[in-house]
Amino acid sequence: MDNPLVAETKTAGWTDAELRACVAAYRDMQLAESRGQRVNKTAKRNEALAGPLSDRSAPSYEFRMSNISAVLDGLGLPLLSGYQPRRNVGPAVTAKLIAIINDIWGREQTLEAPTSDPESLAVRVRSAKTKIVRGIQGTPPTNARSGVKVTGTSQRFVRDPNVIAWVLFKAEGRCEACDTPAPFLREDGEPYLEVHHVRPLGEGGPDSVDNTIAVCPSCHRRFHHGADRARFRRATLRAISRLVDYPELQTAILALSDAAEDRH
Repeated sequence: MDNPLVAETKTAGWTDAELRACVAAYRDMQLAESRGQRVNKTAKRNEALAGPLSDRSAPSYEFRMSNISAVLDGLGLPLLSGYQPRRNVGPAVTAKLIAIINDIWGREQTLEAPTSDPESLAVRVRSAKTKIVRGIQGTPPTNARSGVKVTGTSQRFVRDPNVIAWVLFKAEGRCEACDTPAPFLREDGEPYLEVHHVRPLGEGGPDSVDNTIAVCPSCHRRFHHGADRARFRRATLRAISRLVDYPELQTAILALSDAAEDRH
């Protein structure tokens, strides 16, 4: 049987004003909690339901607040206790929540922090891309932490979402290697391209805009597995002026396979 709470949240079209009201309520409580004040979540919810969220039920409000926690968690921001992240937000609502959060938190001028977590990276790339499209952040980003390897239950490279967003934005929906349009659109309407490190991170290449390009899946596989991959790489370096031919650093080679690099 379908969960009626999930069904309502997914099918009822939340307005921008309703989403903003939820985010504003969340922020008020999160700030109060951070100052050590007692937070009455029930009273705050009833206040919202009696006002801007009068068309919403208490369960849908609670579910949306947990969605906000999920987006905040992806952005690496502090969460309000009691609202565990629920990640089935949907791309359209996620994009709206990111924009509202960046506005209410006053972080539109803030670069997104690098991360090795794939889910968090996706949220931060979306946020960074929004800022670039709006002209808030126009210069190529750099971050000393990106490109390093961290160890948890598995080993992953720290990635800079601002670099990914910048490269995707500059590609304008076309593969930078073969100059063909992205093969399809993502669920959120963005052209599907993958970001490739011309000198792989595992060979000592940096996570920077002069070592990354946006490519179609076919070209991405060709860079990694093509019989002509060395020649293809050289041709790409000659064709794209921003790229630097970083040398392979034997002392920096890390124990990650091409398959691990492909996931990025």
